[in-house]
Amino acid sequence: MTTLFQAPIHSRRQIEVLVIGGGTAGIAAAACAARRGCKTLLVEREFSLGGTAVSGLVGPFMTCTDPKGERKLIRGIFEELVNRMIALGGALDPMTIPHCDSHSSWHPNGHRNLTPFSSEALKYAAEELCLEHQVELLYGAQLIGVERDASKRRISEAIFAAKEGLIAVEPQMVIDCTGDGDAAFLAGCPMEKGDPTSGEMQAAGLFFLVDGIDEDIMQQRCDEQGWESMRFEREIAAAVANGEYPIPRRRLGLYKSCDGSWRANITRLPGIDGTSSASLTQAAVEGRKQIFAILRFLRKYVPGAKNARLIQSAASPGIRESRRIKGDFVMTEQSIIDGTIFPDTILLCSNSRDVHIGLTGRYLPQEHIYSLPYRILIPSGVDNLLAAGRNVSCDRAVLSAIRVMPPCFGMGQAAGNAAALAVQSGKPPAQIDIHELQARLRAENVVLEP
Repeated sequence: MTTLFQAPIHSRRQIEVLVIGGGTAGIAAAACAARRGCKTLLVEREFSLGGTAVSGLVGPFMTCTDPKGERKLIRGIFEELVNRMIALGGALDPMTIPHCDSHSSWHPNGHRNLTPFSSEALKYAAEELCLEHQVELLYGAQLIGVERDASKRRISEAIFAAKEGLIAVEPQMVIDCTGDGDAAFLAGCPMEKGDPTSGEMQAAGLFFLVDGIDEDIMQQRCDEQGWESMRFEREIAAAVANGEYPIPRRRLGLYKSCDGSWRANITRLPGIDGTSSASLTQAAVEGRKQIFAILRFLRKYVPGAKNARLIQSAASPGIRESRRIKGDFVMTEQSIIDGTIFPDTILLCSNSRDVHIGLTGRYLPQEHIYSLPYRILIPSGVDNLLAAGRNVSCDRAVLSAIRVMPPCFGMGQAAGNAAALAVQSGKPPAQIDIHELQARLRAENVVLEP
């Protein structure tokens, strides 16, 4: 029997910057590398850009401002793309979205200035952005292996399974935007997954869209009973007592979108390994079971939701945590607590720590600004590889804050610019001029000064 890697290569090609994964980090990385003059290929296993914001229906985009909502911190390509979506009628300006209203699921903390958006608008706007900058797109291709030249500390070849067979790409630079650190893992880079001691990972979820929610009734409840009542914990407790709520999460999260539909972040799927197809299958099957139980609960127990109707369930589970690269530098929670501004800052943010473990999780509202350093994008052991998104070099607490989409756009923007600098200077990413990288980011409207 012929094994997979003995199969002939259908086609082979060379590229300057290879971006693997077309989610929020990948969109930004590819567009920025290409507009800096690099021949860039973006490979995505699905048939659109957007990642979990599209196939996982995850939304809205979380906060992009300082904790008081007075200043937009995450701008750059994130803002560019949001403005394109607004022009399409597919997003709302985050600076117009207050905290504690229907768009934020009536959260008072950490949910100010969210960006409600349409997944369909994101698909189109992201493609237009990439194509305008001459990014080459390849859909329907899954990374299955890499060839690593150990003597040169480089990925010499990335192998993808595509419809026509195996495709080999010989890149000068690789940016791993897979979310799970697939390229770094296959290249043998040091990695961590979940809790380094126990292996526990944050619970996954399966988003879904509903309509038929009476916003006036919901808002009246908030006005009369306070924001705490909008988690509907009393109603959930009654349903649990009646054997009618088998969900291992004890609060609701309904977010009004820009088209009047509502994104439901309610399911809870503990023990899911996002790097295992069998585990992901379990998540998809169990998630759909939970969705229909939640719908019955909404209609029976929740004022304003008696006419709730399922529009769509996500095609793929939302994975909050899996592999992370373990670089020479690992960002720790203390940096968030202290509000550290690093000398190699690539992004400012104020996103809160949000750990989805147990029935309600652990949420720590953020009260000040902190920065993300360039060093968290650099894996150990491979000199032509960068990572961006939720697979960067940080501890679990940091990940719980920066895994949301606006910071992922920002990390992707930095990685794309850094990859272009590496190609053009002939230096590995760890040796590029950080001041030149920061100058390029400022020129692209990235905020680096608190």
